[in-house]
Amino acid sequence: MARIRLDYWEKWGGREWEAMAGVARSFNEAQCKYEVVMVPAGDWASSPDLPKFLNAQRQGMPPDVIGLEDHQIADLAAKKALTSLEELIQPAQLACRDYQQPFLELGKYNGELYGVPVSGDIVTLYVNLTAVQGTRFETGRIPLDLWEFDAGLEEMSARGKIGFMPTYPGWWPQAWIWFFGGSWFDDRGRFTPALPANIRSYEWVSSFRRRWDLTSFAKTLNPIGAREPDPFLEGEIAMVFEGDWLVQRLLRASGVDWRPASFPTEGRRPAALIVADVLSIPKGGRHPEGAAEFILFATQPEQIEQLALGQVKISPLRHWSERFLAQHENPKLRVLREIFSTAQLFCDPRVSGWMRYLEQIKRAFELLWSGQETPARALTAIQDIQEPI
Repeated sequence: MARIRLDYWEKWGGREWEAMAGVARSFNEAQCKYEVVMVPAGDWASSPDLPKFLNAQRQGMPPDVIGLEDHQIADLAAKKALTSLEELIQPAQLACRDYQQPFLELGKYNGELYGVPVSGDIVTLYVNLTAVQGTRFETGRIPLDLWEFDAGLEEMSARGKIGFMPTYPGWWPQAWIWFFGGSWFDDRGRFTPALPANIRSYEWVSSFRRRWDLTSFAKTLNPIGAREPDPFLEGEIAMVFEGDWLVQRLLRASGVDWRPASFPTEGRRPAALIVADVLSIPKGGRHPEGAAEFILFATQPEQIEQLALGQVKISPLRHWSERFLAQHENPKLRVLREIFSTAQLFCDPRVSGWMRYLEQIKRAFELLWSGQETPARALTAIQDIQEPI
């Protein structure tokens, strides 16, 4: 009997794609009913091509499975583009996976699960230890207090060094408010970009352009690896706010001594951003039961760990096997685990319309970084955005 084809759209490329392709091959070899066929579906930034996905759905031809970034779940679930996994997967089936609860929450919208994490990441401070020798940051010791951290950056500047750059790489302009106790939404779900803490955070960020001549970082997005030699790897910039993609660069570089650390805050409780790659089942897919079977297979602990090993990422599960720890290429894996266990963990809000809000936040950030607007005016200008219908 011919197998039932399951189309799986995935955004990844390179070794990330190959690692997930290994999971798909293992599933195909483990049973005879379904065959998962992976289809490239990423944009220029290796993010899911959502316009392509939504167009396919409108035409009645969505994939059976799609790999998404966690911050996309709320919008797609609100648009009825995703199937609640609770219709197809029993809670007990996922409970045995023993997920770290903060990672599992990333796949939820309004309390329902729409995406299951297959990989996790901690976006935090990475320190080039050679670049901070002789400073208060030596050996990667980052102060708890953000203003003590800032004072250390000033000391480095006096010695002709750049300690940190908010727009390098700049992928997460929405994150700065959390280090100042800010929030994008109030308890009633209203968008609150102009909160005093939010303005204060963006005043701190924009001050980097005023305090230092940073014409080479005039853009708001300056990806790691986009220029050679790379400023962080060369020690020209001592610290960056990044995630696991940087780890892959660091492992390929020779002679770079580095260490991750939690990001300091005004409240003196270090913090980090968590993100995840999730598997979801689109509404209107031809074979939702088969898609659920594949997701259950891909989220088995041995498959999660194999994927993380291949992608050089952390596991989103609570338990990490001795094999996983021994075979992982990242020598700082346990440091990242400690950060996860001890830091305040933030994530993008789980609200409908978040991607539209995020685009406006990015626009406000562009205006204040370029000096066209003050942080207060830039944030106030987006105060009245309404949730899309």
